[in-house]
Amino acid sequence: MQQLEMLETTDKRRCCDCKQIKEKEAFSLHKTQGRQSQCKECHSRYNKEHYRKNKHVFQERARKYAKSSVKAKAVASVHAAISKGKLTRQPCEECGAEKTDAHHDDYAKPLEVRWLCRSHHIQWHVDNGEAKNACTVRHWTPPKEVTK
Repeated sequence: MQQLEMLETTDKRRCCDCKQIKEKEAFSLHKTQGRQSQCKECHSRYNKEHYRKNKHVFQERARKYAKSSVKAKAVASVHAAISKGKLTRQPCEECGAEKTDAHHDDYAKPLEVRWLCRSHHIQWHVDNGEAKNACTVRHWTPPKEVTK
């Protein structure tokens, strides 16, 4: 009977984990299928349990990234400078929006940033790819500027 009711109304779905019939808003969007097969509650429960079981793997991955990435060090430098008051967040250079990201044209110069809103920041990377020196390099020193 419940299945017939579900077929009549497309606003509801059945969670593959808890087997409850819920409104479609209780399911996250999916790239190809429209909605996830797990409701948001079950998916959240799964993610928490998966993280708890594999916490050491997630922490090790984050530790490796933070130690070896020029990009991660540049981002951390900007956050530290903002919190210390050495750097202040500015409006977007393109549209003037107040909420902005710090964009690095060159990650070797961590405090030289341009302030772009999220949409213009994403669009910059779509048009130009990754910024200069974004690759992971260990024991790298920036080239010395040629002085004349």
